[in-house]
Amino acid sequence: DPLFMGCSFGGNVALQLALRYPERFGGILSLEGADYSPGFYLDWWQHPHANAAQVSASGVWDLMAPQSPNAQRCATWFYYSQGSEAFRGDLYFYSVDHDLRGRLEDIDTGKCPLVMMTGEYDYLTTPEDSERTANAIPGAQFIEMEKIGHFPMSENYPAFKKYLVQALDALNRSPLKTASG
Repeated sequence: DPLFMGCSFGGNVALQLALRYPERFGGILSLEGADYSPGFYLDWWQHPHANAAQVSASGVWDLMAPQSPNAQRCATWFYYSQGSEAFRGDLYFYSVDHDLRGRLEDIDTGKCPLVMMTGEYDYLTTPEDSERTANAIPGAQFIEMEKIGHFPMSENYPAFKKYLVQALDALNRSPLKTASG
């Protein structure tokens, strides 16, 4: 029973997996995910004067918490500067294709426990977006991560680790896990 953890685009994929394939997972962690995240895919991305690599990297910089170590913030910036065209596709799914409004009650946390986590500095998928989503899924749990932004595992892993352990403990304590061992 593998666990699935995804962040941002992957956090929304996590919600899709919880809806479509709950029997395949022992638990799901959705980081920086929500039922619907409109507005981050922009048509100007394809304009010949737009440097997608620069736009990608610059856009992620201010999604990170100012408390995150500068070396990790710079590394995260660098990662995103390298994948501009792939990132464009991620954003299309994130802002256009992914829409679970009206379907959240179909996610069965009795088959697959779900924990959602979002950093307090994330303005793309705000803690309120993720908490609203978790509250609409019977049995889902939400954890707000203090002093973390949209990229918790790369921008500040030591701060993220305590929340990850908390989420894993929550999955282990779920009624499904305690009933099946």
